[in-house]
Amino acid sequence: MLKKFLILIVCFTLFSTASLAQMTQQEYDKEFKLLESKKIELNNEISTLKTEIDSLNKMIPELEKELAAGYLELFELKYGKEIGWRIVNKRIWKGMTDEMVKDGWGEPDRIDKNVEAWGVFTQWIYGDIIFFFRDSKLTDWQEGPEN
Repeated sequence: MLKKFLILIVCFTLFSTASLAQMTQQEYDKEFKLLESKKIELNNEISTLKTEIDSLNKMIPELEKELAAGYLELFELKYGKEIGWRIVNKRIWKGMTDEMVKDGWGEPDRIDKNVEAWGVFTQWIYGDIIFFFRDSKLTDWQEGPEN
């Protein structure tokens, strides 16, 4: 039974391969022209997409300016003109709140927190920069890899 099944599979495979391999020159030319046409169509689409990408990339600086202006307006309303400008420009100073740091720098990569009887000590890590907070106020920062 198994032998007959294997013979059947081999015969089917040989028959289907032979029929697929027997393509006339006319069928081949037609398929080739169709593929060439598809290739031209896809190359045109690629060219159009590259043009659109270039156009969008040219818009980025202007959009970044508009975004910064929007953030400046928001943080001036929230903190006042001078502090709002500092936050938008990622300035840091001792005594600023953790909320101010988050507004200017975004979410940290990692937060380490220790609660002691004399206060809550937090470290916010942004890449190689560490901000040190005591009771949500910035007390110091360290730049560069830890030694």
